[in-house]
Amino acid sequence: MQGKDPGLALSLACPRPHHPAPVTPHADKPEQQVVELARAGDREAWDELIARHDHRVVLSLLARGVRLARARELSQQTWMRLYEQERAGRLERLELPGLAVRQAAFLALEDARRREPDAVDATPELAALTDPSASIEERLIRRDELRRAQAELERCPPSARRVFSFIHANPDMRHADAARELGLSVQRVRQILCEVRARLRAAIHSEPSHD
Repeated sequence: MQGKDPGLALSLACPRPHHPAPVTPHADKPEQQVVELARAGDREAWDELIARHDHRVVLSLLARGVRLARARELSQQTWMRLYEQERAGRLERLELPGLAVRQAAFLALEDARRREPDAVDATPELAALTDPSASIEERLIRRDELRRAQAELERCPPSARRVFSFIHANPDMRHADAARELGLSVQRVRQILCEVRARLRAAIHSEPSHD
């Protein structure tokens, strides 16, 4: 795993809800262009994305009941995690602020899991289905989606569940390193992940049973 980028870590400490966001060379550029620059490794483009979307991430955490100081810490961890995942080539898309909000929700759930291990029993990917900005009605729908996805995961072959669980228990690990640990080829690991995720997506979007 690559080390943390000290330059980005410094910039992450700057944007705060009660301070003006730093002006970057990309402030006047359209969102998609800034995203493309960020994906190409431009740290100033990342600074601009953080300046645009960090407040939304913090607010989403506050909506979950996270205290302000901790919400700011989790927001910083969120951006660092996304930056590291992008550097490792593990982000298929960089859609903001949605991706950052979901990542922050995942980190908040990790916090909750550490405090109350029995309170959250979903895998990280399934737990991330909970949208912190959703209405009560939407949360009930998400809960039903989560139950269907968990049931589908149980129907997957044990070997597929093992790969899926290992990858999501080690979110910063490269697929090549995971493949070595699992005794599989990188291609096979990625194939299993694609198959399991496709099954989960199908289960999530299926019509709920009314039995």
